[in-house]
Amino acid sequence: MTPEQSREFTARLEQAAIALLEMEIYRKPDDLARRFGLPLPVVRYWWRQTDEKTHPVDQNSLSPREGKVIRKATQTLEGWEKVKRYRPPCGARLPGGKKCKRSVAIRQPEGWSLGALADRCRLHGGHSKRVRRLPTGEDEQETPT
Repeated sequence: MTPEQSREFTARLEQAAIALLEMEIYRKPDDLARRFGLPLPVVRYWWRQTDEKTHPVDQNSLSPREGKVIRKATQTLEGWEKVKRYRPPCGARLPGGKKCKRSVAIRQPEGWSLGALADRCRLHGGHSKRVRRLPTGEDEQETPT
């Protein structure tokens, strides 16, 4: 998973979580985080970055639009899996010429601004909080002093 895909994925998770919290489907960020297995600090951070205003909906008489929003947000959050077998493979080149088959790492909550999933497994540098830069031409790397 590229860093751009990871950031996009994390943005979708954030939008879904905020939608469910604003509609008071889940009253607290902690309840939502426990239900979907998201890290507590991340969901709390997302909620603090909003205005924290809610507009509760009556779940007995939902409009079709509200029902669709709730269903889509729930499906998005259920798509988040901490289970390793559902995460993409690392893909780093091994000495024998094969690709690493381990699952990519989940970043620590402090690094989620770069995306929830790293682009490599723990063994190949997946826990870094920064985006890895691919090496470019040597003439571009030289800086005049």
